[in-house]
Order: sequence, then structure tokens, then C-alpha cells
Amino acid sequence: MTHWFIGIDVVEIQRFRAFPPSKHPRFYSRVFTEYEFQYCFNYSDPFPHFAGIFAAKEAIFKATNKLLPLSLPQISILHDKRGRPVVWPEKNKILPQIGNKWLNNNQNLEVQVSISHSSNLALAWALTFSKTMQNNLLEGLDKIKAELQREINNEFFEHRCTS
Repeated sequence: MTHWFIGIDVVEIQRFRAFPPSKHPRFYSRVFTEYEFQYCFNYSDPFPHFAGIFAAKEAIFKATNKLLPLSLPQISILHDKRGRPVVWPEKNKILPQIGNKWLNNNQNLEVQVSISHSSNLALAWALTFSKTMQNNLLEGLDKIKAELQREINNEFFEHRCTS
């Protein structure tokens, strides 16, 4: 059973330069949150940042599409104190959330993302995993370890008693 899901996306920055917010406000308002919009315009050249965030949202969508019914506006990319991207679920009537994690089928899904860009391309990858799946895996390993320990103890006891 797979416990990890990965999504990757590459975007040409020129596509965003040719599609500026001033001429296509509906697209930008439907895809980007107010925070993301302001974040991109904090830079003299906002287009690599728009492309990077868009690539991140696409990568997250790809990494979660078998687990969660999400759309791009429901995914928000924030930045921590060091400037690293942090995935934050937008309020969603379908999926409850706790903190910055989504809940789905009693699984605490966490998404990590990385964004990079050159002068021409923006690239993002996303990794989705479930804390519940991780805990179940660890519980399973603990059961196997306990079973092996019992077998070792039985073998040792049987060997000691028959020698």
C-alpha cells in the first residue's frame, strides 16, 4: 500500500508575463489568494513568483487528487519566517482541518512543498503523507517486533529446556 504521494509541475514564466493580472484579473482572483497576490507583488518582477506558486498549487493538486477533492483556490501557499513555502488549506466546507493539515477519512494529511525558478521556468514538487498512515505503519512494525520477540523467547526457552 502506498503511503506517500508526489506531485511535480513545471511552468514557463513567460506564460505569466504574457498573461498579466491587469488584463486577466478574473484568472488571478480565481487561482491566487490575496496573500499570494501581495507576496508576488512585493518583488520588482512578480511573474516568477506567480509561476512558482501556480506550479506549487498544481503539484499539490497532483499529489492529493486521489485523496482530497481540492481545487486550486482551496490551496494557499504561505511563507514561514525564513521564506520557505508552507501549504495552508483554505477553509473548505467539504474537508475539515486542524491547524495547517487536512483531515480525510480520519487521516491527518500533511503536504510539504518546494518551489524553485530560473529565469525561464518555475518548478515545484509536493509530497503528501498521512500521519495516521505513518502511525499505523509504526504500530504494525511494533506488532511484528513483539511477535518476533515472542518467537525468540520461545526458541530460547525450548532450546534451554531440551539441552
